[in-house]
Amino acid sequence: MDISDLFEQFRERNDQRRRGRGGRDRDDDDFNRRPRRTSSDDFKNNMRAGVVLAGLALLAMALYTSFYRVDASEQGIVLRFGKHARTVNPGLQMKLPWPIENVYTVPVKKVQSLEFGFRTVSAGRKTEYAKRNSQLDDVADMLTGDLNIAHVEWVVQYKIDDAMASLFNIGDENSLYGDFISSIRQEDINPALPDTIRDVSETVMRKLVGDRSVDSVLTMGREEISAEAKIEIQEMLDVFEAGVEIITVKLQTTSPPESVKDAFQEVNRARQNKEKVVNQAEGERNRQIPAARGKREQQISEAEGYKSRMVMETLGQINAFNAKLAEYEKAPEVTKQRLYLEAMEEVLGQVGNKTIIDESVNQMLPILNLNSDSGAKNPLRGVK
Repeated sequence: MDISDLFEQFRERNDQRRRGRGGRDRDDDDFNRRPRRTSSDDFKNNMRAGVVLAGLALLAMALYTSFYRVDASEQGIVLRFGKHARTVNPGLQMKLPWPIENVYTVPVKKVQSLEFGFRTVSAGRKTEYAKRNSQLDDVADMLTGDLNIAHVEWVVQYKIDDAMASLFNIGDENSLYGDFISSIRQEDINPALPDTIRDVSETVMRKLVGDRSVDSVLTMGREEISAEAKIEIQEMLDVFEAGVEIITVKLQTTSPPESVKDAFQEVNRARQNKEKVVNQAEGERNRQIPAARGKREQQISEAEGYKSRMVMETLGQINAFNAKLAEYEKAPEVTKQRLYLEAMEEVLGQVGNKTIIDESVNQMLPILNLNSDSGAKNPLRGVK
């Protein structure tokens, strides 16, 4: 019964009141003989409408879940009833509607970072970090090999090199399947993966720090720790078949805990002063030793030269003596006279004023002045 029928009934009843009571009864009988719409007819109509709406909704959802897009830095993993069906590359893709097939997009080219002991609030030209708290300190404070405490903050950068392994080899089904919406289109990686990398990184870092002294951790051993940590973290994740490649492990800050920081700085200053004095002593030693060695080498060279000179002079004298001896043996008197004259020439050559007295001269002054020119021109008679 619609509005037009009700309006027609209302108008007929008004006409009946005008004609009288008899006419009213006759009109009521005609009204009752008309066919009426029952509640079962309404239910059937509603069911048809509901089925149509449900079909349209299912069709819309099927179309929505059949098309998806994989970004340039991602790979898509398609599951058919929970089993791996295929791996798709970037671009607009198509699959069977949910729940027949599900797709998981994994960022295989994106370098991701995990921070340990600190937290970056906002990165930029001036990076802001969260204030230190007990939760961050629990991660960064470590026991060293010499039973000291070191505060170590580091960063692990990694990327996914095997999308399937990163999704299904770490964690369980609860880490992938969530509520209704997330099961239609999953765009996040396995949340158990970063947790595993974090646990492995903390384990390896505590082991490496525990094998070294606090001085090595805070100063010269930083690069060595970073290199060894990268290797050991990668090896452990490979054992788990996590499908992850460790790009780098970088130590951000290594310092003593706040409670002993002042005392540690005092020790460092004392150690630096010690090293300064030692370096100065080493410098003086390095300056004095080469000078002493040079002087020694000079004296040795001079002694060697003097030795060579004396040996040569001695050999010359020996050869000269042997030559004179050979001449002496040939003519002893002549050689003896020549040697006497040579000796007297050498001796008299070293004397300043020379006066020669000849005993065979009987004059008043039997003296020959060899130093005056007049004596050389007019020698005394009888003087040799």
